[in-house]
Amino acid sequence: MDCFIGAGGASDGLIAIGDAEILVADVEPAAARTLAQALAEGVVEVPGAKHVAFAALSSVHANQHRDDVTIKYWDGKTTQAVYATFADGAARDRALTSLERRFAGRMRRDETQYGAARAIGIPLVSTVGIALFSWLLVGAAQELADGAAVPIRHAVRPQTAGAAALLSFIGPIGTALIGMIATAAGLRWAYQRWQKPPLMIRLTRR
Repeated sequence: MDCFIGAGGASDGLIAIGDAEILVADVEPAAARTLAQALAEGVVEVPGAKHVAFAALSSVHANQHRDDVTIKYWDGKTTQAVYATFADGAARDRALTSLERRFAGRMRRDETQYGAARAIGIPLVSTVGIALFSWLLVGAAQELADGAAVPIRHAVRPQTAGAAALLSFIGPIGTALIGMIATAAGLRWAYQRWQKPPLMIRLTRR
């Protein structure tokens, strides 16, 4: 079993690749080391761990410029995803190599270099959506500040009443500031992807 923990592997937990499954556990580095030793000795029960059986595994996706991977598998009804973050790209590459070796030719490796337009497409659309939603929230907060009644919880959905109460509390200025921060974060994401378009690595079942 190949284990990745602490500075040598998973940044905040344990990722173990065995002969029949991938195990991902969100544990502290010290606990991860103890669990890795236990796994090496044959103990397979890790509290709270997510298990992805090779039989259900459909693909593994990674961006060469990031340190995480997305593990997709079929749970019998829908495709699910498990995310695992490594300490660095070298550890991530060792994990991908371990998977390829264990599947012995039953996985196909593809690499796709995104162009600038494709790289920033999703971030820009998301940013525009955040900006429009923020604008609507600022309008609602302004209406509440001008005297509109806060919905009563038993008369509307609790989530709606709670959101109205929050907007009333932070006011239009606070709402606008939060919206600006969220929009700026979206623009930063788009800029980073424009500067370094993703190089996607995909391992898929043959």
